[in-house]
Amino acid sequence: MFRYVAWTWNDEDPDARRQALALLLPFPGGWQTVLHGRGIEVRCAGLRPGSCEVYRLAGGEGVVLGRLFARGPAGSRPAPAAFGERDSRSLLASGGRRLVEEYWGRYVAFLRAAGTHTRWVVRDPSGGLPCYTLRHGAVDLYFSWIEDVLPLCAMPLTVDWSYLIAGLCRMREHCARTGLREVRQVLAGECVEIRPGSVARRFYWDPLSIAADVLEDARQAAEAMSQCVRDVVRAWAGCYRGVLLSLSGGLDSSIILASLAGAAGPRLHCYHYYPLEADLDERRFARAAAAAAGLTLIERPRPAGFSLQPLLSIHPTPEPTNYPYYLEHSRSEAAHAAESGAEAVFIGYGGDQLFYQECALWAPEAFLRRRGLRPGWARVLLESARMDEVSVWRVLAATLGACVGHRRWSPAREAGRGRPLLSRAAVVEAIRAQECLHPLLRPRRGAPSGKLFHAHQIVAPFDFYDPLGAPADPERVAPLLSQPLMELCLRIPIDVLTTGGWDRAIARRAFYEQLPPAVRNRRNKGGMEAQLRLTVERNRGLLRELLWQGGLVREGLLDPGRLELALSGRAQIETESAELLEYAGVEAWVRRWMNRISSPDRPLWQTSSA
Repeated sequence: MFRYVAWTWNDEDPDARRQALALLLPFPGGWQTVLHGRGIEVRCAGLRPGSCEVYRLAGGEGVVLGRLFARGPAGSRPAPAAFGERDSRSLLASGGRRLVEEYWGRYVAFLRAAGTHTRWVVRDPSGGLPCYTLRHGAVDLYFSWIEDVLPLCAMPLTVDWSYLIAGLCRMREHCARTGLREVRQVLAGECVEIRPGSVARRFYWDPLSIAADVLEDARQAAEAMSQCVRDVVRAWAGCYRGVLLSLSGGLDSSIILASLAGAAGPRLHCYHYYPLEADLDERRFARAAAAAAGLTLIERPRPAGFSLQPLLSIHPTPEPTNYPYYLEHSRSEAAHAAESGAEAVFIGYGGDQLFYQECALWAPEAFLRRRGLRPGWARVLLESARMDEVSVWRVLAATLGACVGHRRWSPAREAGRGRPLLSRAAVVEAIRAQECLHPLLRPRRGAPSGKLFHAHQIVAPFDFYDPLGAPADPERVAPLLSQPLMELCLRIPIDVLTTGGWDRAIARRAFYEQLPPAVRNRRNKGGMEAQLRLTVERNRGLLRELLWQGGLVREGLLDPGRLELALSGRAQIETESAELLEYAGVEAWVRRWMNRISSPDRPLWQTSSA
């Protein structure tokens, strides 16, 4: 498992230097120092040739950790392991901006200009590697895995309840805060510039600025998407000797398979989980996609419900994640990968967000703002109603409201929606505060509602670490969430992405010939409702133990009366099962930190109210 830790301090300050030396203790277990100089040290462990490496600047002026691809007219290619003197000087002169402009991948860079004592930390626009930071005295620590730095710190860490409220109410995007008050993060596409006595943060990658460079011709957009998807998917596949593709039978994973079919690359295996209960059986779609690619599909039954017991032993992380996904997939994917000799598991995550799977409601506004009331607008209106399965009048009302400015999309429109177990006070507070939104997306900046919604979905990175994982597990990769494809999709207007009243219309057109008709013409997606209900029934006792006397109730995030009804099994609310499981994961995360209070071999960690 790849991890890194970096220390930065003002080396001209004797106290800061003394504190840094006290923290620069040897790490056991294969750690190596990859950058050392006045005011900075970087160490990493778990390097994997081809996928998690160290790229060095000339003269020891910096390192890029992770995986880096160079852009070029002929497509992406692996970046060299060492930058030459000229490229290193240019990279430092730009403060690391050239990484974002001329390269892409999954990386965090630590750079330093020895003559000026200036240092930069740059995280790639996809956010593929975590980059958390906390301050200990006069020393700033940057790290990917919090367990590596816990033994270094004596200060208590406290739960940020307002952050958890925002997350549960869907009022949190990728922001600098985390679930722990003392821990912050460098955002995707952000640069932190550190000088003696000052720290400045700026963005090298701005989704709304990229979206302003519009690509509105559907044919050109489809051609560009076909080339771009193949480029990024094959670039990632080239990092591994064997890949296991989770082939759901949906559009996104099938597009990944179509991009790899017939290309020289790693050994490729496809597997598919199918339900034993009443959820939609998608085997026929997955089989069709595998057959079109000339591959055999590995089929495994999905057990009826899964245990929540592993929640009690999750790895501590700075923020909670989607634990139900990992509970069902983590260990089985690792086992299937080991059987097939795969070093990575590819999944289609990100396709719904990038290719635009929902909310065509905002397409007519995008057309009007760009082209005015011209022929074609009525067609977009009708197609939007068709895709969202709503009346034309509802789409028209949303369009007019957005155009006059007082009914545009915002995260507040989604706050608490479909979350009946949340307390009303928590939802109201999340809407009032709006303090956990992405700093570039909090001001609307004139962006159409649909593109603002699109950007909000895209800026949330995929987890690099598995909260239930083991060090030898295969890497889980979402190849669609790559910077070149993110930029291309941002440039395509919503009315073009939903051409013909189809969700992900340009992606369908881009791979029309490579996808079997059963897959490219799908409008429905597989459901998990029966599986989640069975999981709740199987774990009702543990759910009650976690939630009823837990922090989410104590801090007023959940409504006790509704929760009691849900835990009793008498309520039949459509989203109840998924909601209960999500809250159980957050509660387990809170409990994981609270349990550190009684751990004798670690510093004292505590929680506190907002």
